[in-house]
Amino acid sequence: MKKTFLLRAGLLVMILMPLVFHAQPVSEKGPRLILSAGIAGAIDRDTEGNRLLDRSFRYAERKADEALRHAIEVPVPADPGGGYTHEKHKKNYADMYNAALVFAITGKPAHAEFVKKMLLRYAEVYPGLPLHPARKENHPAGKLFWQGLNEAVWLFYTIQAYDLVKTEIGRKDRETIENELFRKMAHFISVESYETFNKIHNHGTWAVAAVGMTGYVLGDRDMTERAIKGSDKDGKTGFLKQLDELFSPDGYYSEGPYYQRYAILPFMVFAEAIEENQPALEIFEYRDRLLHKAVVTLLQLTNSNNEFYPINDAIKDKTYFSEELVFATNIAYERYEDQSLLPVIRQTGRVSLSNAGYATALAAAGSKGTSYERSSRLISDGPSGKQGGIALLRMPDASGTLLDALFKFASQGMGHGHFDRLGLLLYDGPQEVLGDYGAARFLNVEAKDGGRYLKENKTYAKQSIAHNTLIADETSHYGGKVKQGSGSAPELLFCDLGEDIHMVSAREGRAYKDIELSRTVAMLATPEAPEHPFVIDIFRARSDTPHQYDLNFQYSGQLMDTSFEYTRDSVLAPLGTANGYQHLFKTAYGKPGAGRAVFTWLRDKRFYSITTLTDSSTELFFTQAGAGDPDFNLRPEKGYLVRQRDKRDHVFVSIIEPHGNFDPQLETVQHPGSGVEMLEVTYRDDKYLAVTFRFRNQQAHTLVICRDKVTGTPEHRVTIGSKTIRWKGAYTITQ
Repeated sequence: MKKTFLLRAGLLVMILMPLVFHAQPVSEKGPRLILSAGIAGAIDRDTEGNRLLDRSFRYAERKADEALRHAIEVPVPADPGGGYTHEKHKKNYADMYNAALVFAITGKPAHAEFVKKMLLRYAEVYPGLPLHPARKENHPAGKLFWQGLNEAVWLFYTIQAYDLVKTEIGRKDRETIENELFRKMAHFISVESYETFNKIHNHGTWAVAAVGMTGYVLGDRDMTERAIKGSDKDGKTGFLKQLDELFSPDGYYSEGPYYQRYAILPFMVFAEAIEENQPALEIFEYRDRLLHKAVVTLLQLTNSNNEFYPINDAIKDKTYFSEELVFATNIAYERYEDQSLLPVIRQTGRVSLSNAGYATALAAAGSKGTSYERSSRLISDGPSGKQGGIALLRMPDASGTLLDALFKFASQGMGHGHFDRLGLLLYDGPQEVLGDYGAARFLNVEAKDGGRYLKENKTYAKQSIAHNTLIADETSHYGGKVKQGSGSAPELLFCDLGEDIHMVSAREGRAYKDIELSRTVAMLATPEAPEHPFVIDIFRARSDTPHQYDLNFQYSGQLMDTSFEYTRDSVLAPLGTANGYQHLFKTAYGKPGAGRAVFTWLRDKRFYSITTLTDSSTELFFTQAGAGDPDFNLRPEKGYLVRQRDKRDHVFVSIIEPHGNFDPQLETVQHPGSGVEMLEVTYRDDKYLAVTFRFRNQQAHTLVICRDKVTGTPEHRVTIGSKTIRWKGAYTITQ
């Protein structure tokens, strides 16, 4: 049975000498952050007439009233993520936040009294807390929590709660709360944890936002300046520098969409606080309205099931219905009046109880539609937009379902990045067709390594073999080393997102010492069947010396059929010994011979096929994750791997197509087999590659790509049926 300890007055203070701060004047003014007294009153007045406001307020009221029915408890910090004390301190800040909102809106004194008592309890014990006992070696620790990040999140929410109730707290108690809790916690986060506070990273973002808002509430200009411009106030770190370094001009966040979802909350809320307190900074105009682009780009980085693409360290199935996006979309709408955000807000079904949430709720009430529009787009990466990027290729089929591909040629993404240069994801509407493993982690599940990232995150999930990309010599890109991977990024060769075809090509020249990788991904539909889009995938490896090349496809579903014979392994053994290969069971093996190999599987009620050109030396492997995993940490996801041995220059050419359907109610099946009847490389020289293909009952078509970067301004005009399409460097022609 887990023992719970309550901190009593003086328990730890008698043991440890706390830092001594000179008493500061207590704050006297009303709310300074994101909910003003006037808007709080308007929310109270308009709640019954607005569904979004009513639902949002009732949720906060229900949570707050439940908290008030229980005794205040501040346990001795003991557990890592997911443990009792960790979760209790999280619940405490949430309870204070909700109670403060209810007080601000209704004026109920019991809710303000609850927040006061809780804050006084924390002020009583926080100064004497040592670093957390479950802290991880060489990882920034907190006092209430095992990592400093959670400490900043606690302050982020709690200072907002205090902002709403502080005028109801007597001067002596305010002095205790501000000097013994908030100033000492801000000192711990910004001074004692100097490196994290000045780090260009999501941990740094939470830290500067929490301390900066504390500065506004306490009237401490030094705090806010350090938060905005860094500890030395020279602009080399701090909030503005984080906006400069972590986002591309298109609003793409270096660590990927999952962490962009997490970090967008402190970015947007602190920006709102800055605008309210220092409007002369014009923070919402900064870098050509960067914060608006950040929110829009983040929403676009979701599939049709509203889930963030699971690239880099990402927990799968996380949607934009999260708390972070409620605040972010509300603030973005308030500041930029972007009508395209209203469908997301209507889908979410609630708003933040803030100035921005009130404005958004009124606007959403008068709007129509709940479908967010996703489009094909090229998103740059890097502070100047020159470190590769993400291409989103989207086309509807006959039913309106989007075939949705993400081509990743972005930078490393710092410590949360994966070694997946030129990686590909594919969705058919909400269905994952070719997926990414994401992160190996059971977030806040204490039984699984304290809720931290598992060791398999490094040994498998980050490795190149866990992704849909090419691996040379069973070695991950950049040797699986973050520092080396952070030194360069892939190069965009060309992009065309026209009506008839979406095509992107990129090159990676440093993932391996003497190998150049390039990949072209094209999404199109033939003139004969424009309602059935598919993908042509051309992946080339070039070197002066022979290598083993593995093109990997991580698929979701059940194998249905192959065009080649294979041998099922009766005894499972790992595919390799290192770089993630040690975690893959080899479940089957085949040698298709020269021609084309077709691999077909069923996902839910739809069939999918990969048709790949092969030669006499091609080997095919079926794999499943789970080898070398004694604690059953890995999900048993399946893969299909195409291998070429002893090759200097090799081009993998594949067509990936959705087709047919399976109806379990009617017990009918339509078009369960691939429609590809021909796939050939019909022309190849040092500059151009021509791939000819034909679907059943259609004429042949040829896709021609320029394999080198187009430096001039040539424009190709080609007629397909009655349509003329044009672009630089690539084109399709009808045979």
